[in-house]
Amino acid sequence: MRKFIAIATAAVMAMSLAACGSSSTATTTAAASGETQAAADNTQAAAGAVELKVAYADAEDSIFGKGAKAFAEKLEEVSGGTMTCQMFPNGTLGSISEVASMIQQGTCDVSPIVTSSLVDFCPELGVFDLPFLFTDYADAKTTINGEIGDYFTEQLAAQGMHVGSWMTMGFRETTSNKPIESVADFKGLKIRTQSNEVHQAIFNTLGAAATVISFSELYTAMEQGTVDAEENPYVNIYSNAYYEVQKYLVETNHVFQFASLLVSQSKYDSLTDEQKAWVDEAAAYAADVEWEATETDNETAKQGCIDAGMTLVELDHDELRNAVQGVYDKYQGQYGTLLEKMGK
Repeated sequence: MRKFIAIATAAVMAMSLAACGSSSTATTTAAASGETQAAADNTQAAAGAVELKVAYADAEDSIFGKGAKAFAEKLEEVSGGTMTCQMFPNGTLGSISEVASMIQQGTCDVSPIVTSSLVDFCPELGVFDLPFLFTDYADAKTTINGEIGDYFTEQLAAQGMHVGSWMTMGFRETTSNKPIESVADFKGLKIRTQSNEVHQAIFNTLGAAATVISFSELYTAMEQGTVDAEENPYVNIYSNAYYEVQKYLVETNHVFQFASLLVSQSKYDSLTDEQKAWVDEAAAYAADVEWEATETDNETAKQGCIDAGMTLVELDHDELRNAVQGVYDKYQGQYGTLLEKMGK
């Protein structure tokens, strides 16, 4: 009997130990599994929590402001709120050239920048400063979203700048305090241009005297008569109240201004494939919004200038194009191959 009790007791103890061992193993396994999942969740959260710095030189209600806002809203939407943007309008992070350098260096993440301000990084972009390349918005958009756009996307990527999408400021126009009714009226006209040798060549070829003056000093220069005229998109002419110091609004359409929604290549490369896809989707959406806003806002600004008292002059664009053919002759060696790519 004692032998039977001893055997039974030993069996019960063995079963108890086995049960304890099983429970301990299950607990350990569950704990390990929980830790692994927590680590995975933390990694996923860390990968998803991204805030991009978006900077631009203009006001929040400007064309670029609308494009930047569209980018931020779409990015937050498609990422489920895991990717957001901190906005820096009105040049609060620096000048256009400074922000372009910051994009390259990775200290700013996103910025819409006109191609004429990127020639220091990619000199070939100067081809877009040539006069009368495009007849309308549709022609320009088709071109920049084709082979030539792909080419410049590669060139800018090599400079640390990822092209999210191509944007625009539209056509550049002319304002003047002297009447301009034909090509001949440009002769001797003192006109302010950007520090851009092709733009200067356009007006010098027309017989005007191109003068470089900083944008911040332009209003005063026109008010004081330092220059007779200037050239800008309608939105800039209206938003800076040039109608107060200029009489004539001359629709020259001499240059079509492209821009690029740039993303720092180093920031872009640090993202997951899914995040990159979200950024590109948001950039494409922002471009659609911005192109539409550019066309609409320029027409609104044009009418605003007329309502403010400016006299609209519509010049013969064929006559102007023929008059500046010498500019193409001058830059044929530099931009000829690119013009062929565009079919121009």
